[in-house]
Formats: sequence, structure tokens, C-alpha cells
Amino acid sequence: MKIDDLLLLAQVHKAGSLSEAARQLDLPKATLSRRLTALETSVGARLFVPGASRMTLTELGEQLAERAARHDEDITETRDWLASRDATPAGRLRVSVPAEFAMLVLAESFARFVRRYPKVELEVDTTPRRVDLFNEPYDVAVRMGPVDEPDLIARQYMLLERGLYASPVYLQARPAPQTPADLAEHDFVVLSQAKGMYRTLLNGKQTAEVQLKGPLEANSIGLVLSLTRAGGGIGSFPFGMVASDIAAGTLVPVLPEWSYEPLPVTLLTASRRLMPAKTRAFIDHLFETVPEWGHVKGVLGPDAVPRRKS
Repeated sequence: MKIDDLLLLAQVHKAGSLSEAARQLDLPKATLSRRLTALETSVGARLFVPGASRMTLTELGEQLAERAARHDEDITETRDWLASRDATPAGRLRVSVPAEFAMLVLAESFARFVRRYPKVELEVDTTPRRVDLFNEPYDVAVRMGPVDEPDLIARQYMLLERGLYASPVYLQARPAPQTPADLAEHDFVVLSQAKGMYRTLLNGKQTAEVQLKGPLEANSIGLVLSLTRAGGGIGSFPFGMVASDIAAGTLVPVLPEWSYEPLPVTLLTASRRLMPAKTRAFIDHLFETVPEWGHVKGVLGPDAVPRRKS
């Protein structure tokens, strides 16, 4: 059985007659008839009701035609998708992303994107809530942490290595911890949302339980970072968010051999089919501009689709 002949059957069924299908396909009617006869032979059963006044499919013929039509639609969608990739990215692109991650990690990449694609209007929404990609006008959402939205297309973007950092001002007043057990004598600047999440430090196969406690707590990681710079205590951050501070000497690593479980960052879209050129270009651009510290073994490329509810 030839796939092309199945697609011809679907076209004949859609056209309603052999003559009309031949015209639409720009094929001689005799050629089309011969191909359909060959299809019947390969199937080993009649696909058309013999002797009918007009072209009538048997039950098996209709079932095959409907299945072939779905396949034909997939091929058409694939062609459209390829065409959309080649189209010039343009129009408004709405992206939902956590505020501090946008400011501390993605701002430069966003600026480079609009310079690269001047016909795209990039609107970055830093609302803390989880937007509904199916019912709200968002093209891409950036999620930090585990993803529990199986209906969405998820592409793992980064794994953020999260460690402990403090300012030289703080460490002048307190002896720097030498072991995880020493952390019990230190103050932390605590991110409210992370209370109870980051307790286990890892060093190869070694683990250590640590309780983050201290007199300073905030629900903004940007503010936690500022308070840590000011000497308020030890803070826990992804390395990429403090790389410039480390280079400038405003923060130093604490117990650098120890770190928390990497924090995943995921790009979410409602669908990968017929993705607009602007969205495809944006996702490709983000993967192309991942900072060196964000390249972690196991991070997936822009076309990988790790999860989707069937």
C-alpha cells in the first residue's frame, strides 16, 4: 500500500467525485482511477461501491479516507509550520517571566532580541501569578522550579546552580563557616517563598541539612540580594544572579563546595504547531544566548518537548 494513494483517496472523498478530484490534483482522470484501483488491490477489499450512480465509498473506504485525511492535514500543518519559520518575525510578543529573573539574568538577552528583530514588539510581563497560556494573550511563559502544567509544551531552558553567598562586611563580623554544621551559628537573609524548600546541601554524595533562619526575610529575591550585599546575612542564590557581584567582590561564596539541587528554568508555550515566527525566533534566541554558567549538561534544545498530556 502506497501512502500517496491513500492521500489520493482522501482527496477524492473530499472532492465528491473522481472528475473534480482529478481537476484539483491536476491529474488525468484515468491515472487517478488506475491509482485507486491499485489501492483496492493492495488493501484486498473494495473501497468503492460497484455500480453506484455516483462515486460511493464502502464503509472501509470511508474509514481509510478519513484516516488519510487526518494524515494529509498533518502534512499541510507541517508545510505551514516550515513556512512560518521562514517568515520575518513581526508583531507583539507577550512573555511572562519572574521579575528578578528578568532583571538579573534575561534583560540583556531581551534587549539583544529586539535589536535583532526590530519588527517584533516585546512586552515583558513580570506579574507573580501563573498566567493562563490557553486563555490569556501570552506567547511564552518562563517558569522557575518544577513544572506541573502537563497540558503545555515545556522546554527545559536552564538549570540554575544555587549556592550560598555573603558580603565581606558580614564575614568580617562573623568567622566564615568551614562546615555546614557551622551555618547554625549564622544569620540568613530568607526568601519567603523558599522557606522549607532549600534545606539539603549537596557535595558529591555528601548531604547536610540546613535550616535557613535569620532576622531578615523578604518576598523578593532582588531585595534579598540587596540585603545580602548590605551585610544582612548569608543568602542563597543561583550563581548567574550573583556572578557580577562575585567578580566585583561585593559577594563571596560561602562553603563553595556545597550547593543545593539545581533549580530548573522552563519555557512554556500552549502549542508547538503553527508556532508564529516571532515566537519561534524568541525561543531560538534565548537558547542561543544562554550565558556560559547556564550551560548545564542535560539541558534540552529549543525543539525538545519533554512533557505533554496525551
